[in-house]
Amino acid sequence: MNKYSYFILLLATAFFSCEPDDICLAETPGTPNLIVVFYDESNPEVKKSVTDLQVKGVGTEGIAHTGTADSIVIPLKTKLYSTSFVFTTTVNNTSSSDTLTLNYDTQDVFISRACGYKTTFTNLTSELSNSAVWIKKIELVNTSISDSKTTHAKILH
Repeated sequence: MNKYSYFILLLATAFFSCEPDDICLAETPGTPNLIVVFYDESNPEVKKSVTDLQVKGVGTEGIAHTGTADSIVIPLKTKLYSTSFVFTTTVNNTSSSDTLTLNYDTQDVFISRACGYKTTFTNLTSELSNSAVWIKKIELVNTSISDSKTTHAKILH
């Protein structure tokens, strides 16, 4: 009987010492993207869509956004301290392009064992190279990017 008691005690200890599976849920926020909203230059409180907008990262193959929109979500590079995008709009078969460069500091934040780390961005600054001058001004609403729920930049056009 004594052998069985030790066996049951050993089994109970092994069972209760197990940890639950580490699963990173889809709802767990990861590295946030930059949210840009477009506004009318003459009335800065009114959103204004950009016709046939194409946003392409400088030095990347893919296109970050294409289509008519009044707001976009674009990723920043996590391994560098700067990301540049070419914003192109086409109106009446005439294309106009401007280059926006965003400079920032990065900080890796631990989420959990299953999810790992996410990168947040601080000290965000912007530089606008106007070649076609369709973008009149950029305003940074938040200089820290820690979530993908709030507007980070306003572009007046």
